[in-house]
Amino acid sequence: MSTPLLQLHHYLGIRQQPLHRVLIYAPTIIWVEQGHKLLWWQEKRLAFDQASWLLIPAGHQLTFVNQPEQGKFRSRALTLLTPPPVEWLGAAQAGPLREPRLTVSPALAFCFELVCSMADRRLHEATQAQLLQGFYAELQAAGGLDLLFPAHTMTLGERLARYLGVEPGANHTLEGVAPHFAMSRASMARKLAAEGRSFRQLLTQVRMSHALTLLQQGLAPLETALACGYDSPSRFAARFKQEFGLTPYQYLRTCPSSLSLAAAKQVNGY
Repeated sequence: MSTPLLQLHHYLGIRQQPLHRVLIYAPTIIWVEQGHKLLWWQEKRLAFDQASWLLIPAGHQLTFVNQPEQGKFRSRALTLLTPPPVEWLGAAQAGPLREPRLTVSPALAFCFELVCSMADRRLHEATQAQLLQGFYAELQAAGGLDLLFPAHTMTLGERLARYLGVEPGANHTLEGVAPHFAMSRASMARKLAAEGRSFRQLLTQVRMSHALTLLQQGLAPLETALACGYDSPSRFAARFKQEFGLTPYQYLRTCPSSLSLAAAKQVNGY
């Protein structure tokens, strides 16, 4: 099975959604279409609405509040799993990243909608790849491509998180994954440790980010726990709260699905 070019996720809210340490495991464009996203970024608070995109490179953890407007919050997150041509990318920059904001032009909005609809239109993979490169060209012309891809190469942790993010609930093990990167178990563990990371830590962060998406889709916490590779709902709930600062049930209370709320109440500890 071929690796997807991108992933698209929808996020809705009817109450404030405060979350912290949400891992962005691959370059991601977040478009708030109703309400505001208040982001804490390098000791500043930034506000995003439908007029500007939030562009985040791989490896960042976000702390933010989704703020509804007229009782609703709505956003889309477009995660990019295939990089642009290497000659389009700049060298790694020292110092803090510039503000991760890009004003939405009609051309950018058109390209965004086009690539989001590619899979539904059942276009050939080669066609989809060309359309995605066209989107990258438009982003480059608008000065936003380097926000998503600030360096020529990715760290091992970023590459691993992207790999795990394609199928977060699978039974991933260090022994099983390392050969996909042409490494031994010991070599991968050593190189991740040199980056200040571990396989288990990255897997947990990727699964927790996936859990947010599943809860948004209306899955009950028990179903979400199982889909994220957890046999114990209570262990999943504890990890979720440790990562994001609220329990799965508390998060569900901010979402518009009453069915999810009813399902959550059936699970002890939520």
